[in-house]
Amino acid sequence: MNNAVYERNIACLAAADPGLAARIERADAEKAARFTLSKTQKPVISLDTEKGPRALHSLFDPEKEGRRLLETVPPNGFFLFLGFGCAYHITPCREKPEISRIVIVDRNIGLLKAILGEVDLRDFLLDPRLRFLIDPRPEELRAFILEEYSPALAGDIHTVALRPRVEQEKDFFEAALAVIKESLGELSGDFSVQSLFGKKWFTNTLANLHAAETSCAAPASREKAIVTGAGPSLEDGIPALRRARKESFLIATDTSLPVLLHHDLCPDMVISIDCQHIGYNHFMAGYPREVPLVLDLASPAVIRRLASRVIFFTSGHPFSRYVNLRWMRFPFIDTSGGNVTHAAVSLADSLGAREIHLYGADFSSPEGKPYAREAYAYPYFRCRETRLAGIESMVTHFLFRSPSTRALWRAGEVRYTTASLTQYKERLEASSRGLRARLVPAAGKGESLTIAAPAGEKAPPAIFAASARRGSWKDFLRAYGESLAKLPALKGPGISCRGELSPDERDLVTTLLPITAVFVRAMKKEKPPASRLLELARAWAGEEIEKTLARV
Repeated sequence: MNNAVYERNIACLAAADPGLAARIERADAEKAARFTLSKTQKPVISLDTEKGPRALHSLFDPEKEGRRLLETVPPNGFFLFLGFGCAYHITPCREKPEISRIVIVDRNIGLLKAILGEVDLRDFLLDPRLRFLIDPRPEELRAFILEEYSPALAGDIHTVALRPRVEQEKDFFEAALAVIKESLGELSGDFSVQSLFGKKWFTNTLANLHAAETSCAAPASREKAIVTGAGPSLEDGIPALRRARKESFLIATDTSLPVLLHHDLCPDMVISIDCQHIGYNHFMAGYPREVPLVLDLASPAVIRRLASRVIFFTSGHPFSRYVNLRWMRFPFIDTSGGNVTHAAVSLADSLGAREIHLYGADFSSPEGKPYAREAYAYPYFRCRETRLAGIESMVTHFLFRSPSTRALWRAGEVRYTTASLTQYKERLEASSRGLRARLVPAAGKGESLTIAAPAGEKAPPAIFAASARRGSWKDFLRAYGESLAKLPALKGPGISCRGELSPDERDLVTTLLPITAVFVRAMKKEKPPASRLLELARAWAGEEIEKTLARV
């Protein structure tokens, strides 16, 4: 090891990542690493294998080989490098400002120490876009991808493998690739949702801030709670639901409310999470005003006006989180399942139920029937049917609108499901592992649920209510708008990794990401740079803030 080279490298690395530098200092250099000079007098690392030493780079011109490898992918976006070696395939990234992030995944901290003791990488290690993930656990790698990669800001993600290194640690890199692929699938779905609803979340939240000042507290649940979805099996479960109703706390999803009211069953609470105005269709049959209505802060304002008691909660929307952090803390409900039944189960668990009985959660269309009768779809279809297009044809068209629709058979009975419904089901099953309450699905013709045992003893329920606010909603909104206006010009790679921003500025930029995703979708043919997209989002948000302050 060349101590002078090592000391210079480790000093540069410590400036950017002191934790990793400390790990390297404590580690022993990998003894299996061998360094030789290429024909162009550049150090090349070789590792001992069963067949003898294996060089990780060209022994003739490793720099030229590295540039060629990097030329196989577009010169912009978020780069994940599998395998570090002597970094000849990575260092050319310094010359490409369009590259937003440089992430290196490898294992063996001792190997990295050996490399830093032989190859002068000072300039490269000082690049603010650089991040090492050495020996990451799967959950650490997943968390990094989900937290650091923003499609709206960083552009496309590219994975570049140093093949000789990957072949030496095949199991490790295959597992890492599987985690990366799974994380990107999750991000892709989230980005698609943001690109559709990013503006609605923002404007709905602005419109609800005034009413949120008087958000109510939720009543505590009984030990047994009932959650109703709007699947066809809800109809079959009405008799059992009536019997259980007397000793249970009934939480209705907005989709199931008209079905319950049709059967003269009044819930103790209703929950709605949809940010679209189409959600109002669930309430066309009427709403019992005295029943508490639990709403996402990003729900349409027209829905909150239906009830005399509204309980606001926040989920994962960035602006909602900012409101929680800076103005008024609202209770949290898990909406990551993507559907209101999942959120209702989270609500029942938060309210202190020990058992949650689930009715109408079919996650499929048994015998081709998508909803229980009197759910919003059927009145809508009845209003539109004609002699040439009856309700049956409308239901069939609705059923097969998704290209992922497929038929499943059980005991001679068919049910239809889609990729989205399957995902909803799997997420609810996964969430059951973290519930304190025991989840008890009622039998039906829909999909069978695999439910985990309760996570542990039931803790006393916290008060499901908002905290005291810090000033008026107008003062908060003015301060937020002024902070947005004072953000520095959002340019360069610092946007994507946000390393050049202060924590407060990072929080502000994060609130703009869903809005930015909308502009990405609208301008996908133009492909403008992230800086322009963010500036468009900031300008649009400022206009909406001014409109809200002037309107109320």
